Amino acid sequence: MLIPNELQILLGLLVAFYSFVLLGLVVGMRRLNYDLSTAKPLVSVIVAARNEEKNVGPLLERLTHQDYEAYEVIIVNDRSSDQTASIVERFQSEHPKVQLIDINSVVTDMPAKKNALARGIASSKGEILCFTDADCLPPSGWISSLVAAFDERTGLVAGYSPYSVQPARVGKTSPLALLLFTFVEYEEFKGALWAAGAIGMRKAWLCTGRSLAYRRAVYEEVGGFEKIKHSISGDDDLFLQLVRRETSWHIRYVTAVKSFVPTSPPPDFGQFIQQRVRHFSAGRHFPISMKIFFLAFHAANLLVLLSFVGSIIFDRTEVLVWPYLCKCILDSMVFFAAAPVFGQRKFASSFLLMEVLYILYNVFIGPLGFIKHFEWKPEKN
Repeated sequence: MLIPNELQILLGLLVAFYSFVLLGLVVGMRRLNYDLSTAKPLVSVIVAARNEEKNVGPLLERLTHQDYEAYEVIIVNDRSSDQTASIVERFQSEHPKVQLIDINSVVTDMPAKKNALARGIASSKGEILCFTDADCLPPSGWISSLVAAFDERTGLVAGYSPYSVQPARVGKTSPLALLLFTFVEYEEFKGALWAAGAIGMRKAWLCTGRSLAYRRAVYEEVGGFEKIKHSISGDDDLFLQLVRRETSWHIRYVTAVKSFVPTSPPPDFGQFIQQRVRHFSAGRHFPISMKIFFLAFHAANLLVLLSFVGSIIFDRTEVLVWPYLCKCILDSMVFFAAAPVFGQRKFASSFLLMEVLYILYNVFIGPLGFIKHFEWKPEKN
């Protein structure tokens, strides 16, 4: 067992490491400003959809009413067994911008979603490729906001896609379910904070496919999804890392409110876990240095929390409380720097509780992504 001096040295090193990372995120977010481009290239919006009859209509309603002129919308219907295709066909008959691609069978070793996106890209004409998911509701300024971030040196632009819980749904939930929905929203905000801060520091590693754009030239330069086809997930963050490692293109993060793409959170805890495990699975294919970094970061976060719990259990507050107090101060600083950027001030009264849940979430859910098997979507819902 470590003597108090050794324990305090260890905790001091953990706090120093944690401080270094969080201050880096704050600096990164302060570097996100850029001059808006006035170029108006042709844009292709590509969406992979399987059994999305409940969502694809509202999505297309939004996508056909963008304030950008030169764009097309390509919905790739990947072996749906519901009315997804017929709904897209109805929009196609009314809006020339909409195209439908049907995938009836798969004869490739490319994972299903990447295969669907690749098929859509192959059929598209745009210089800029934009991506979102079928259960999202892009605002009218979404395309124009992403395109305005591209200058001649920028190859990829990432955006924010917050979870949004409808008020009627909240009113019918139990306190425990409400806590879950609050955490789900907060966890997505934390992901955006990490993504934006890292991009600002030119250490891009994370983004969401629900609001993402890159040049066709970038896609072709890295060889499409071929180098990352070994992962079912990762058409967003693994692709982002590929662009950062293998090209000289700049990467930007958009924080304009009119670029935020809301989506509904998973309806229950089980589906939330399944979704998050799928997202975490991309981490299997991160570089070893990145795996070590995040293992160290989450371990530091957990150990600092345990030091606080230990101070209560063993009545050693003079030795063990200070690291947790430092963590709370750092978390507060990062939160109040990021919350206005992403319009998430509503967490001001609960973010310390959310941080505790965030630690437990990463400790217990994160490892499942490295061991659990899953599919993008079953062929039948």
